[in-house]
Amino acid sequence: MNTLIRIEHSQINEPLVDFINAIVDAQLIHYASDLYPELEMPDEDSFNQSLNRAQQVCSTLNLPVNEHFKRIYRTSKNHVYCDYKLSHTAYILVSINGDVRRKKVAQIQMELVKKLV
Repeated sequence: MNTLIRIEHSQINEPLVDFINAIVDAQLIHYASDLYPELEMPDEDSFNQSLNRAQQVCSTLNLPVNEHFKRIYRTSKNHVYCDYKLSHTAYILVSINGDVRRKKVAQIQMELVKKLV
């Protein structure tokens, strides 16, 4: 998502902050946990590395990480776990930064290369 405006925090009133947050949240359409089985990750640590690398891409390019990744907590049965809501950009970044020894990740990377070449 391209940032339309930049406002200093001292100038922002609460309704405007809520509005901006609602716009950002509307762009977060994927759950990171949905990618875990799709990418055939061997363990949670490998998946977290993919997530961290994707966040680092945003940081390196000065993209606001909070516009692409939002930590949330979800429940399953009697278990509470950490998950992330992702923008479509973040979803793709996590996918291509996965463990390349996994066939699905390698296929995603090759599909992107074919589109670029």
